[in-house]
Amino acid sequence: MKYNDGREIEAEKIKQIREELIAVFGALTVSSQSAPYQGSWKYGGVNFIDDIIKIEIIAGSDRKTERFFKGYKEHLKRLLKQIDILITAQNIRTI
Repeated sequence: MKYNDGREIEAEKIKQIREELIAVFGALTVSSQSAPYQGSWKYGGVNFIDDIIKIEIIAGSDRKTERFFKGYKEHLKRLLKQIDILITAQNIRTI
């Protein structure tokens, strides 16, 4: 993963994110850190191509969880020096 200026994001920051989320939710799944996904977007007339890793968490669908992720998104934007970060939520059924 890289900052918007192309520099590599430090491994310690990725470790910090893992630890923070595990402390709150108890578990998570992370896609390969070799960034198997790429995203393309445009901001302020500049085209960006991002390497993306996915972090998946199974969490409740209540207001407390939504508030957490809204605040955590802002934390991640500052920590990783990003213009924006995509966080999505889906309803799932476990078997």
